[in-house]
Formats: sequence, C-alpha cells, structure tokens
Amino acid sequence: MENDTIHHLLLVAFSHSNHAMSTRIRARGLLPGQPKVLEHVAAHEGCLQRDIAQACAMERATVTGILARMEEAGLIERRPKQGDRRALEVWLTSKGWEAAEYVANCGAEVDRTACAGMTAEERDELARLLARVRDNLEKAEGKDAHE
Repeated sequence: MENDTIHHLLLVAFSHSNHAMSTRIRARGLLPGQPKVLEHVAAHEGCLQRDIAQACAMERATVTGILARMEEAGLIERRPKQGDRRALEVWLTSKGWEAAEYVANCGAEVDRTACAGMTAEERDELARLLARVRDNLEKAEGKDAHE
C-alpha cells in the first residue's frame, strides 16, 4: 500500500532533497545546517542569531554551534550591533560569500531536478502551496508553544 498522505510525501521529499544537497555540500566541506544559514545570511546580512533561528526553523542553541563552526572556518564574522553591544550581527566573509554562491548553485540544481517536467506555473504553484504549508505549521507550533 502506497502512503500518499501529505505529511509522508513531505517527509520523503525532504529526505531526497536533503540527501541531494548534503552530497553536494560535503564536497565543499560544508557541514549540515550551514547551507540554510549561509542562504539566510546572504539575503539578510547583519541579521541576529535569533533571526537566523526563526527563519531556518532551528533552536537558538543549534544556531550558536553552527555559527561557531562557521566562524572558525572563516565563513562568517559576528560584530556587535550598534546601540546594543550584547547583540551580535552576522556577516559573511569573502569565503562565506563564495560558499553561499556555491550553495545557491547547488540548490538551483536540486530544484531543477525536483521540478523536472513541471511548467513554470506548476513550479510557482508548488512554491506557493509549500509556503502555505510552512506558514500553517509555524502558526500551529506557535499556538502549541503557548498553550
């Protein structure tokens, strides 16, 4: 019996997508979690750790560890936020920008594979529906966290 429930299809699709990305990023020496952090920081340079955690659906402690390894690898630097020296902004180094570009290219390649045979309209609709699924789950998690 084939399992075609939404949650099962999402889990299996994620597993395949994650494997495809992991294979590619390991060749570059990147560790799990770093690609989505690189993508977020590239789009939001100067963001704070809490912003990264929220945008990447990760625990703050997990992000702290990932950022420490990325800083050691020379991919990012953390700078005190102007007006709030306790908060640290995250910025990409030149090496970080190179890695972010590599991740973006890998992501585009995985997207092309995942969307093979789809029209542009179908890809747009899939992206819209997945964003709605994400938003619905985030909203439900927020409610559960406060109950």
